[in-house]
Parts: sequence; structure tokens; C-alpha cells
Amino acid sequence: MNHLYKSIISFVLAFATLLPICGCNRKKMEYLNTDCYVQFMKSISELDYESAFSQLSSKCTTMPADNLGVSELDNTSAQAPTESPAQFITRTDFVKKYYSIFSGLGISSVEYSNVVVTPVNSERKTVYYTANYTTSEYGVLSNSYEMNLIVEDGSWYVDWDPSLIFPDMTWGSTVRIVPIAAKRGDILADGKLLARTIDLNAIVADVEKIDDLGDFSTEIGNLISKNPLDIIEAITKSESKSVIIAQLNEIELTPDIHEALDNIDGITILGNYGTYRYYPENELLAHTIGYVGYVGEDELPTLNQGRTEADGLYTTHSIVGRSGIERSYETTLRGKDGINIVIRDASGKTVSTIYSKPVQHGSDVHLTIDLDLQKKAEKVMDLVLWGDNTAGSVVAMNPKTGEIKAMVSYPAYDLNKLAISADTEYYNRLADQANKPLQNRSTLGLYPPGSAFKVFTASAALEMNYVTSEHVFTGNIESDYWTPTNYGKWIWPPIKRTKISDRGLPLNMFNAMIHSDNIYFADLALMMGEEKFLTYLRGIGMEQSMPFELSVAKSTLKIKADSPTDWNLRSIAETGYGQGQVTISPLQLASMFCAFRNEGDMPTPILTKALYSDNDGVYKPYKTFESTPWIKNAIQKSTIETLEPMLEGIMSTKYNGTGYRLKARGCTVAGKTGTAEIGSDKKREISWFVGYRVNVAPEDELLVLVMLELPTEDEYKYIKFDIARELISTESAYPALTQAPSTEEPGNGE
Repeated sequence: MNHLYKSIISFVLAFATLLPICGCNRKKMEYLNTDCYVQFMKSISELDYESAFSQLSSKCTTMPADNLGVSELDNTSAQAPTESPAQFITRTDFVKKYYSIFSGLGISSVEYSNVVVTPVNSERKTVYYTANYTTSEYGVLSNSYEMNLIVEDGSWYVDWDPSLIFPDMTWGSTVRIVPIAAKRGDILADGKLLARTIDLNAIVADVEKIDDLGDFSTEIGNLISKNPLDIIEAITKSESKSVIIAQLNEIELTPDIHEALDNIDGITILGNYGTYRYYPENELLAHTIGYVGYVGEDELPTLNQGRTEADGLYTTHSIVGRSGIERSYETTLRGKDGINIVIRDASGKTVSTIYSKPVQHGSDVHLTIDLDLQKKAEKVMDLVLWGDNTAGSVVAMNPKTGEIKAMVSYPAYDLNKLAISADTEYYNRLADQANKPLQNRSTLGLYPPGSAFKVFTASAALEMNYVTSEHVFTGNIESDYWTPTNYGKWIWPPIKRTKISDRGLPLNMFNAMIHSDNIYFADLALMMGEEKFLTYLRGIGMEQSMPFELSVAKSTLKIKADSPTDWNLRSIAETGYGQGQVTISPLQLASMFCAFRNEGDMPTPILTKALYSDNDGVYKPYKTFESTPWIKNAIQKSTIETLEPMLEGIMSTKYNGTGYRLKARGCTVAGKTGTAEIGSDKKREISWFVGYRVNVAPEDELLVLVMLELPTEDEYKYIKFDIARELISTESAYPALTQAPSTEEPGNGE
């Protein structure tokens, strides 16, 4: 800036040396005061508007008529106006105008270049130049200018007008920053909208046109399903003649209601009165999609980190994702606001645009969800579960790609009742409900996996060469109880296995897996010992943070281990059959089982297929999500070859295994069941099924996990099979789900 200023001074001095030394006093005065424009530019570049004003001609400055003379800001005498008052500016208004425009635009420096002074006549000159305004948000605003200089009382002054701020400004012009709000992106699956932003309409009452407030409120209330007393209260409490009595979204304001409201005297409908987040499927995928709400004051610093005013800062009037995809993809869905900096004339008409930043509407998030399968899963859960003492989760995914095809947390809730302005009564009812509808059990719930975990105990023992599949347990079992004697002093109750009919003998790995024998797998865990067993389990994902678009609770192995009473031989044995301190989310357990169908690789679960945006009128994905392993070679291929026939046998009626009741239609299933008793009174249990299709085409690959929280009562005993059957079968949908269960006692030793 100093360099440019020196350049201007040098230009003036050079110009002066070309003038004759002799001449009239007037010409000497012209030379001595020609640098008024230099002083003006210097003052503006230093943001010293007071000094800049001192270089202005009285032709464009004046004081109000009732305050002629010298003001405390202006030491020049005001002269009687010879033009319209709109063509004058006071020192106060000059300083205020420059300050408001420059500070509003964040102008931090001003640089001048290409300065050329052209004499017009002996009392007028024109200065041509370029001014570059450097801003913090909008880059450099560069424009070409013409500044007129005139002689007054033998001195040169700047004949100022608003075009010296921006070329298109005239007297009465204003500069306005006009934000263009970004539209929040949509959430879709199978090409169908699951979350979108729709316009709101304001229903406005003209108080002066209401004859009978009671009749008026009743008529309106009946049309828009609003309590007439609330309408009366809104009108009577308002001091305005126009009162907004309701806001209806474009779904609620049907053509019939719109027409009926138009026919009521005193009602006006204002369109595009804000926006609303709408969920067309209400409860479908509630926990996965999530909902939005207003931003809290304490959230603003975090949300605005990395954003600028030009992007559109969050305020307490903004909406933000509160859960699910809405939260995880908040930045992607929100987009970035556009902005136009415009000049408006005295009538308010926009005459030009100084700066324009295109709006970046939020991107659309396309999910991997199979909507037909999702709807089926939620319908089946609703059919077979009842009461507020039942709950559960379903995860269905492609075991080779990791794509989530359905994910249910039951019970769910209506997203539209929680979006933006939450229905407080509804929310409180959900929060107080015993089976906690607001909790996402699929990702954030941690549960003991029970016998479903035994397959990983077997994997560990096989891969560390402690046993082969032919290993036979030979310890002393009395009435289905075993007291370990070979691993140190055992001071706890003996380990129990469930009594079943037709138990396969000998007690080798195949028969133990088929009938889910606790004793066999407790022995394997004790045989490996704490360090090696837990190291193996951590290597296949336990106690690790699981990569996923939504938050996933971290699984546990040792929650309490401060003393021998917290972690001991009993803890190791219980870990072997999935009890004790072992907990895991349904999503993680499903992903771990995928390794058996994915040649040993544990896939990273994928919920988002692609992010889409409208780029120059072309709607296309700009980011896709491909299958990647979470843990490569988590399970050895030789282990899979050994264990998969056992997992198929569990589901086969041939062996009376714990999963024989599945009876999947059209496909063979390999999988595992599990039950974990919870609570000190053992009156509730966590019931598991996890299985995958084998020998199917790539497009039919599917793994299904069902986790249920249930009372330990016979009527709930086989519900998991009813749910799993409908999802994993490849033939016919929705057979009778209410058929009486078989009275045959299964080998359920879970």
C-alpha cells in the first residue's frame, strides 16, 4: 500500500516538473493542491474516513438546514445547497457510510493502481484509477473508477459522489449482503425419499377483519386440526394487527384446505415461509435416518468450526442433525450458503452485483438399504413382539460387501413428531417407556452374546493349535454340571449346561457346537488362558472402535478387572461361552460373522452407497463407498472349512441342533443361536440368531442377525426364528406367523 502511495506522489511530482516555473498565481495554486486526490486515497487506504472527508469539495458536503455552521466533526463552513439535498453528504454520514460498508464487507486493505490524471480544463480534472478492496470473506473486489477534481477558492478538491465507493452507486444507493440459503440434502434408499426439506406456509389472521373471534377460531381450528383456544390466545396476546396463527407444510396444506382458508375473510396464506424437515415413511428406519432439531447455544462453536460467514454460520435458529444419518452427515446434508453482494438504488431496486458466490445445496445421501427387506423386517417385528417388556434389533447385510440391507431397532418412533420443534409430550412418553424406543439397539446397545460367541472361542482354539475339531472333552460331568480342576483352584459354582434330549456323543467340537455346550467352550477358554485368548479376540475386533457411518458402542471383554474377584478363572470360562463381562453390539457381531462367508475377511459395514449432488444441472454421484475389509484374514480359511459345516448342522433338523426351528425356505443357512440370561433374578434374557445363506448367487448373499430382549417365558422362546425365517428365506413371504410352536424339545443349550 505504501509503495502504491509513493507511486502516486511520484507521479504528482513528475507532473509538477513539467509545468512552467513562471506563471500566474492560479497555476501555482493548482499545482500546490493537485494532490488532494492522493490524500483522499491515502486516507481511504488507511480507513481514516475523517481525513478523507476533508478532501471533499463543499459542492458535495453540507450540514442540515437547522444546524448550519461548524460542527464538531466538520471544520468547514456549510454552504447553501444549490442542488437537491440528496446530492450532499455530511461528515457524520460520510464516515458512517464508509464504515458500515467497509466493515460489513470485511475490507481490511485498499490498494490503488493504474492512476492517470487527465486535465479537463483549468478548473476540472479527472483521475482514472483501479481500486482493489481486500476482504476476509469475498477475496479482492477490484473496480475501475473516475474521480473528478474541481477548484474551489483557488484549491483543488474531490468532487465526491457514491460512485467512488462502488462505480454503480448513486445518491441514495445502499450495499446489501443477500444470503442464499442452502437447501438441506435428501436421504434416499432404492430411489425413494426418506427425508426431505419442504416449504412452510404461514396462516396469517387480519385481526381487524374478524367479526366473531370464537366462530373464527373454531372454523380455522377444524380446518387445520388446531385447538381453537390456542388460536384465540395467539390473537388476543398479540399487539400486531396481523398474527401468524399456524405454519403448515406443503403436505398438510392440501388443495382443499388451501381453498377453504382462502374463502375465510381475514385469512392470508404466505408461501415459502421457512422450511420443514419431512419424513415420508414416519417410523421406517427411524434410528438409522435420525431426525433434526434446533441448535443449542453451547453447540455453536463446534458446529461453526471451519465454516465462514460466507458458508452460512449456524445460529440458534438453524436446524442440525440430532441422530442417525442426519447427524453423521450433517455437513454434507447442510451444504454451504450462497451470497450476493448487491447495490440497490434509492427505490430499493437492485442495479448491480458486486460479488456472487453460488449456493452449494446440501448433497443427497443414498443408502444401501433394501426398502422391501427393511419394511418386511419392521413388519415382522411388529407382528411377533408385543408389550413394553420386549425389544430387539435386526441387522441384515451382504456378508461379502458389508452393505447394510436392513437395520431395525425395536420399538421405533415417528420421526415427524421429533423433527425440528419436537412434540414434547410425545418425546417424554418415549423417554419414560420401559423398552426405550429412543435407543438405537443395533449400534449403541451392548449385550452379552451368549452361545453365539462360541464360534469365536472355537476359532481361537483351532488357530492357536490348542485342539483340532476332533478334540473330545473327557472331564467329569455330573448331572450336566462340571467343576474345572485342571486350571487352578476353583472356588465358584460349577459350570452348567442345558439339559437336552438326544445329545450327540462323544462330546467333540461338532456335537458341542450343534448343541451349544457351555462346558466344552469353557474348557477351551481355560485351556488357552486369559492372555492368549483375549489377545486373539482383540485381534478380531473385540474392544476395538468399529468403523461405521453411525456411532457404534465399543465391545467389551473385561469391564471390571481391578481385583481377583473382578476377573478370574470363572471370568475366562464365562467368556468362552459368551457370558460374564463380554458385551457386543448387534452390528459388530453381525460383521464378525460375515468373515465366515467372506473368505476370512471381516468387511467394514457400509450404510451409505453414494453421495449425490446437482452439478451444472447434472444429478450424479460425486462419492461412492466401496467394500473394504475392516480386519483382513480375521478368520483363517482352514478354520472356516472346519466350522462352517457345524454352523450348517446347527440349522438342520437332521441333528436336532439349537437352530433347527429356523426352517428357512429356498436356501441353506449356516449360523448360530445364543441366549444370555440377564438380571439378578434371571427373569429376562437376550436371545440371538445369526446366520447367512450358503451356496447362493452373488445377488442373493445375505446375513441376518436377530437380537431380542425378552422375558424368560416359553411364549417368547422361538420368536427369533419367526423373524429370521421371513428375512433369510428366498421363497415366499409372510406365511402364518402365529402357528403353534412344536412341543419337541430342541437342543437349546445356549
